[in-house]
Amino acid sequence: MRGGFILKIIFLILSVLVFNGVISAQTPERFSRPLDEIAEKNFKRNNSFSDYIPDYINLSFTNYNISRDSFPQNEPSVKISKKNPLRVVAAYRDFSAGVNPANRRVGYSYSSDGGVTWSANKLLDSTLIPGYPRNSDPVVAVDTAGNFYISVVTIGQNLALAVYKSTDGGVTFPYAYMVANNGTEDKEWMETDFTPGSQYYNNLYISWTRFSGNAGIKLTKSTDSGINWTDAVDVADPSSQGQGSDLAIGLDGEIYVTWLGGTASLDYIYFDKSTDGGNSFGTDRIIQQGNTPFIPITSSGITFPSIDTDVSGGVHNGNIYLVWCDASNGDPDIFLTRSTNRGVNWSAPLRVNNDPVGNSKLQCWPWIAVSDSGDIAVLYYDSRNTPNNNIVEAWLAVSNDGGLSFENSVLSSEPSTTNQPNSAIRFGDYICVDYYGGRIVPVWTDQRTGGFDMECYTAIVNTSVNITTVNNIMPEGYSLQQNFPNPFNPETNISFSIPAGGFVSLEIFNPAGIEIASLAGKNFNPGNYSVKWNGDNYSSGVYFYRLSVNGFVQTKKMILLK
Repeated sequence: MRGGFILKIIFLILSVLVFNGVISAQTPERFSRPLDEIAEKNFKRNNSFSDYIPDYINLSFTNYNISRDSFPQNEPSVKISKKNPLRVVAAYRDFSAGVNPANRRVGYSYSSDGGVTWSANKLLDSTLIPGYPRNSDPVVAVDTAGNFYISVVTIGQNLALAVYKSTDGGVTFPYAYMVANNGTEDKEWMETDFTPGSQYYNNLYISWTRFSGNAGIKLTKSTDSGINWTDAVDVADPSSQGQGSDLAIGLDGEIYVTWLGGTASLDYIYFDKSTDGGNSFGTDRIIQQGNTPFIPITSSGITFPSIDTDVSGGVHNGNIYLVWCDASNGDPDIFLTRSTNRGVNWSAPLRVNNDPVGNSKLQCWPWIAVSDSGDIAVLYYDSRNTPNNNIVEAWLAVSNDGGLSFENSVLSSEPSTTNQPNSAIRFGDYICVDYYGGRIVPVWTDQRTGGFDMECYTAIVNTSVNITTVNNIMPEGYSLQQNFPNPFNPETNISFSIPAGGFVSLEIFNPAGIEIASLAGKNFNPGNYSVKWNGDNYSSGVYFYRLSVNGFVQTKKMILLK
């Protein structure tokens, strides 16, 4: 009698959860319509954690608030200029024009020092696309000339695709071009062909999902710097479903596209490719599948796959890397697979996150970038250090061996709640990272300022510096030596000693106290080390460098004299 009563109570609780959409991520409805068109439900999540105070502060990486606005900004994208790697542009959904009801716009900011300082938040001019007063879902791209592009889902009587263009390094975006307007267009991504020797070099490509008319995953390209775009080409076969495509360009300009599909309980990672510059695609393949994860940080319940390629000319040249999230181990984890033969065969899934397997913690929203030297960076959200899966941190996994192993580090200096005022201003569906010139620039949505104030954050991860071991003599204590030579132009050597292993941070600061370079940000064994810093991109003046390890902190002054 008592057991039957308990079963009834459990059934009622599950019924309420399903009715309120808490388990809605398990329904195939997510593949059948654009999320921007879902009716608002005045959805509010995690209000009980709006005053959450973290138990610790992570000091490994300095975090920067890019958007710096009291209204929500989310779904960020970022790109580093290949012409000038110190030039970076980030874009994000911006709701400063209205929260209830939601008025979607796209904001952007640029950096001229590699992502340390950022311009004030600006909005794209939506009047440049007549009849489409709102924008959403920004994606940043760049070409070899240093022009930046932001593709958007532009919203009027229907959803269309448009591209904004900047010819001044992201300061302004005065040009806008319609890309696709033949159905309900949504969930786009954009890339440039930077493959050396490709006959399609510098072409711009956009893949997206069309939800009405001739529906499915589509692709278009521009061969004239974003002004004109071809008619949509079918990527997905008619029998395939899904959304959330990402694309990458490989050897000989081959185009690789991945997207998410599946059933109510099983996720499929689809893959297709073009060998003729995007004029046609082959047969879709399901290259990975896994249990559908429950993603509680957004009302959409979505976590998309991401893909990138190695075209560095190095030992892993031509490799394709793909990351995704599934619950094969019982909770959401990040996995990677790679192909060494242009997508014909794929490796067994490698679990990227390194917390205990099956610990009920959340890892989701992976994004991947492969550098010009062939190294890999994967950005994702992680709840391993927080009290529940609605409170997250940004984490970074880096591989220097072709994706065989990863070193994981927490980027967030503080955890973030994931409150949202309504389903239209959900926490988002993706975050982003770029990796070029030895610098990793991640961007993620962060709510540490409180309430529903989502902001776009970044952290500078500089991997270009080669730290060498000076000798094998065990140091007696911690020390940071004076740089030599000093004054210097443009290079100087900085040496330090640590008697015990630990996480070492070595940063350079300008006279205003702003961090401009990170020379170390990982675990080191005991020893004596030396690192070279090049100040060629900086003006003459006084600079400071600071060593932090195991509670030891020391700062010294140096002079750049040109």
